[in-house]
Amino acid sequence: MATPGQTSVCFSCGQPLPPELTKQGGQAPFPLTGQVNALTPPPNPFATGGAKLVGAQGQHPVRPGGEVRVGRDPARCAITLGEPRVSGVHATLKFEAGQLWVRDETSNNGTYIAGTRIPPGVFTPVPIGAVLRFGPIEFAVQSG
Repeated sequence: MATPGQTSVCFSCGQPLPPELTKQGGQAPFPLTGQVNALTPPPNPFATGGAKLVGAQGQHPVRPGGEVRVGRDPARCAITLGEPRVSGVHATLKFEAGQLWVRDETSNNGTYIAGTRIPPGVFTPVPIGAVLRFGPIEFAVQSG
């Protein structure tokens, strides 16, 4: 990048640039050839800034930037479920890279996505529209 009245230098190594390279106002001394057609990804259903669990136990948002615990213990869980078959800290949710993730915290009665029990200790992606179950308590996953 050229600065008026000062010698331009290479951004990587700091060496002075020849004057003929800086006369073009920051433009490349050669034309770009070819054209790249960028692929447009499908819209991300979670792009609104998070996800939401919706069920008989209420609506619970999960926003980017942290982890949310789910369980019976209100002192340790932001989403508290008053059901004896839900463990004290049953699972952990996070919203990261436009995706909702859940990790079972070695609960007794399991965490399920669309009826399939997930392994404990591993964050697993939860698709939009899926049913997410903590023991017997079910939630629909929505963009949020």
